[in-house]
Amino acid sequence: MSEPRLAFVDLETTGLSPDADRIVEIGVVAVDGAQASEWSTLVNPRRRISERSRSLTGIDDESVAAAPRFGEIAAELAARLAGRLLVAHNARFDHGFLRAEFRRVAIEFDPRVLCSVMLSRKLYPRCERHDLDALMDRHGLAAEIRHRALPDARLIWQFWQVLHRDHAKNRIADTIDALLAGPLLPAHLDPSLIDRLPEAPGVYVLHGADRPLHVGAAENLRLHLQSYFRVDRASGRSSALSHLITNITWRITQARLGAQLQRAMLSRTLLPAVKKRARHGFYSWRFAPDAQPAVELATLSERSGAAAESFGLFASECKARNALLRLAARNGLCHALLGIRELEGRACAACSRAARLPDCGRKAHRLKRLAQAYAALLPLRVATWPYAGPIGIRERADLHIVENWRYLGTARGEHEIQAALQEERAEFDDKIFALLSRTLHRLPRRRILPLQRPGDPANDWDRTADGEPA
Repeated sequence: MSEPRLAFVDLETTGLSPDADRIVEIGVVAVDGAQASEWSTLVNPRRRISERSRSLTGIDDESVAAAPRFGEIAAELAARLAGRLLVAHNARFDHGFLRAEFRRVAIEFDPRVLCSVMLSRKLYPRCERHDLDALMDRHGLAAEIRHRALPDARLIWQFWQVLHRDHAKNRIADTIDALLAGPLLPAHLDPSLIDRLPEAPGVYVLHGADRPLHVGAAENLRLHLQSYFRVDRASGRSSALSHLITNITWRITQARLGAQLQRAMLSRTLLPAVKKRARHGFYSWRFAPDAQPAVELATLSERSGAAAESFGLFASECKARNALLRLAARNGLCHALLGIRELEGRACAACSRAARLPDCGRKAHRLKRLAQAYAALLPLRVATWPYAGPIGIRERADLHIVENWRYLGTARGEHEIQAALQEERAEFDDKIFALLSRTLHRLPRRRILPLQRPGDPANDWDRTADGEPA
């Protein structure tokens, strides 16, 4: 069996995100059989180094001011790593930063990557900790300084030599082959979690040490998350999150729709950014042809089901008004009719086409301007709820309770159905709306069950021949 060509690599960076932060130091120990060579350099990141990184590494902005930029050493580094198995401690982190830096200078970078944390977990399963400090204590490794690139790369090389003394070559080779064939997991994540994931549809949450990081849905939880952690498929966002992940929790659902509904609900309740957006609600324009102006801004929570016709979904009042201004400019709409004051004091461009003076208020032209405005708004029309009240969507043993585009919960019996209907009405969620508006009309009639809230009058469900509400 031929010895692989190896590169033990460690990086120091300005921060933790491969997209937002940069490399400040690189250390490489290249090994060919019994021969080892070392290479290291500081890198000018062209941005400030975070306080956390400065205190950890001792590298400050002054230290790297005269260092080469990554683009200046990229070709040399790529040549040193070419054809080698890249070995790093918490390899997702180092690989993510290297891939982002090489991408910025248009150099292809697609090495085979092995994580020495995962290797230690596999070969020393009874040991609780596998960080470099723990490896130093357990195996008697030595470093003149910690948290610098080349000394840490040397530690990984020392660990490689120790495990070859402790274990048979065939066992090491089989373990490495298995790790290379599977996903590259974050260093703090228990690898047995991936093995315990069911091959079933469901929703999952990726947790950091102190907060949830990401909520996702999958038709096959195990295959999806194995793919999520593959470095050849990692997005910038997943690379930025991956080193923070410490745990995965999941919930099995009956099928895809349930997983997507649960994802939207959990995102709103668990993730700060989504929670903030949900708290402020969504805005939409209502068309009121008899009013002046003929449109009014309202939150989606103010919609009264099928009675309200709305146009557009906007995360803020400012975005709604800006969108209306762009729509008016693009379609030559009357500003006075739409209540646009940004150009107050100027002649209305739409109306001045027909007369030298603005004729916004003239009755003879109002119907024409109303027709133009409605036609321009029509592509943004928010679908109205097509049912007389709440419904249940059957998905195998589950019944998803939905009313006016809002997801109220999932039930499996009469008691749970009534409990969901009695809950305080859920906030409008644009992702649930988008999911239901493109899904409901495709469902066969037998999967839609009309429901009635306790105390409400009976729903009159007149249906057309194809099963849709009349």
